[in-house]
Amino acid sequence: MKININEILYAVSSGFDSVEKELLGTRPGHCKRIAAISILTGKALGLSENELIDLAAFSILHDNALTEVNQEEIEYKKYNNGIGYTPRDFDIRRCTLGENNTKYIPFRTNNRDVILLHHENADGSGPFGRTYDRTPIKAQIIHLADMIDTQFNLNEINKETYGDIIYFLRSNVDTLFSRELVNTFTKFFKQRQLNSISITNLDNTLRKATKNFNDEYSFKEIINLAILFARIVDHKSHYSCRHSIGVAENARAMAKFYHFPQDKMTKYYLAAALHDIGKLMIPNEILQKPGALTDEEYMIMRGHAYSTYNILNNIKNMDDIKVWASHHHEKLNGTGYPFGLNEENLSFEEKLMTCCDIYQALTEERSYKAGLEHEVAIQIMRDMVIKGEIDMNIVNDIDRVMSNHITAYDQLTSILH
Repeated sequence: MKININEILYAVSSGFDSVEKELLGTRPGHCKRIAAISILTGKALGLSENELIDLAAFSILHDNALTEVNQEEIEYKKYNNGIGYTPRDFDIRRCTLGENNTKYIPFRTNNRDVILLHHENADGSGPFGRTYDRTPIKAQIIHLADMIDTQFNLNEINKETYGDIIYFLRSNVDTLFSRELVNTFTKFFKQRQLNSISITNLDNTLRKATKNFNDEYSFKEIINLAILFARIVDHKSHYSCRHSIGVAENARAMAKFYHFPQDKMTKYYLAAALHDIGKLMIPNEILQKPGALTDEEYMIMRGHAYSTYNILNNIKNMDDIKVWASHHHEKLNGTGYPFGLNEENLSFEEKLMTCCDIYQALTEERSYKAGLEHEVAIQIMRDMVIKGEIDMNIVNDIDRVMSNHITAYDQLTSILH
């Protein structure tokens, strides 16, 4: 399957930004700005094209474990009288888990410890005590870009703000940043270059910053990419990462049953893993609310499907994945959302995705409920058929396939090992 991974990452970065804004107070466009600053700095330092492409990906993914660590800390507080991590421990956990997650990305160059050490300071005062000479240059670049974007509003650069940025960098030479990196930045980045990464110019700057490649990836590599997205999404609302991969595995089993060609099966798996990417835009207080949602909260929650559509709409040549992923709450009788489509407007793949999502939601265990047995789940789905909501033939086929189907995690383990 041919895809441009960085283009996908740029698209989903709006979801990552939403998480960082909620938990860390960053501004919209944060991940893309870090990518733009990092690429331009990397070019000035003489990094190769492949290194720059990887650097851009790492910039978008720099805090990929933030949802996971947030859920981990919630669990930690339960057993420590409500006391959470220290700031240092929080940084160590999000860098460690984030580094571990990067094994799912098929990078072009050797990138060991980039995410792990991207919060290190030049003088060794960072989370892991690494000085700049023991920290990969990509990690140092991302650290500098991250610090600049969190300290200053780069959407409103004027002469005074530019001067403040340069003063900040020079004041922290040999403490936060290496002298070489600061000298490179101050020599290359004039006010005009910083203006190029304002929110109105950012996408254009990124498009021109590196070459665009549609590379061929194997089914296993796409699965790995899907797993990463699923972990990020599912940890937004649950301590255990299950739902998105469960839907993806259900989708794969059914695609195999229906004899989808390999390339289509791969795309369908990725669409299933991305179907809830819009939940990154939903506030935690709604996603994690233990009781019933108010009408207003329920409408906000329903918005995740439209957010999935908007996010995936920014990826070129992936219209089928966008549609399969974002229409998973549509119903045959037109009562679904976000677009209120009916049977005539829905493809077989969209109808199937809806059923895979429903089946997974019914059978998976959550903190507030046990997973239903297969027979009970199928009966509920048959009741939905009677109401005109989902396809009877697909439900019958899911009954046939899933009755003896191994669990999503067992199957996933067998694939990856």
